[in-house]
Amino acid sequence: MTQVEVSHGTWGEWPSVQLATSAVALEVVAEVGARVVSLRDLARDREWLLQNTPPSEEEGMAWSAEDVVFGGRESFGWDECLPTVAPCPDALDPSAAPLRDHGDQWGRGAYLAVDESAGAVTHTWSVPRWPYRLSRRLSFADERTVLAEYELRSLGDRPQPLLWSQHPVFRLEPACRIEMPGVAEVVRTSQSGIDLPVRAGWPEARLNDGALTDLSRVHTGLGWSAKLYAQAPAPVSAVAPDGARLEIDWERGFAPVLGIWLSYGGWPPGGPPCEHVALEPTTSAHDDLASAQADGQARLLEAGARLAWWVRVRLS
Repeated sequence: MTQVEVSHGTWGEWPSVQLATSAVALEVVAEVGARVVSLRDLARDREWLLQNTPPSEEEGMAWSAEDVVFGGRESFGWDECLPTVAPCPDALDPSAAPLRDHGDQWGRGAYLAVDESAGAVTHTWSVPRWPYRLSRRLSFADERTVLAEYELRSLGDRPQPLLWSQHPVFRLEPACRIEMPGVAEVVRTSQSGIDLPVRAGWPEARLNDGALTDLSRVHTGLGWSAKLYAQAPAPVSAVAPDGARLEIDWERGFAPVLGIWLSYGGWPPGGPPCEHVALEPTTSAHDDLASAQADGQARLLEAGARLAWWVRVRLS
């Protein structure tokens, strides 16, 4: 059985919980969207998640607002997006305000339960808008593998469409590479500063002007960003120049797609440029629930039903 040390600390003004084996440590903050703010390979002294300064109490309260806008300041760590990522019309009440940017859980406090004997922490979100309850349990499958187990329960009397996306933002330096075995093509849904076709090759893509670019190689300072999606049949990895590896595997039966967000200085519009990469297991190749519904790709939570799925993140 993997030995896991559970400890309590603070992240800025916010209480945090740390889980650590002899090889890997993570830190999570319940009151700021149950955000995982650190995922560290202890043997290599390598932090994999993008870091930023903790929000003040006033800023944290603003992050929980219904009209919050997700931008460069907020883009770090590991969050959850449900029932949409980008804002879109409310599928249950078209006359209501649009669904919230990056979903109902983002930036909002979650109920915390710590199981020290099992080396696990569970966060549960109560949703003010739609009748469902989402829980995420974080533990270790082995010394180097974080296991995230999700449960979504309907609390309503009618079906609810949904789009879920894990939202980890990684700190990858130039010369890191993204490995996606079995992937030869990606679908591009948005871009800025680059001219990719809607369907592009992977890892090498031909731009609309005929030039070739290696999308699997991490860069900085290029002045472009792009959101891509892939049907990834095998675990995907980010690999550093020194051989350090972060590998993600997940339950394809629930979330058959991987989102790839490459931000090399082309986002956010009007703000300081961001340099980061996100690898996001998700339920469909769409940035918002309305688009997923229109394409027949939205997941459905039936009245009174339960959905469960998992993600594993291994550092080596």
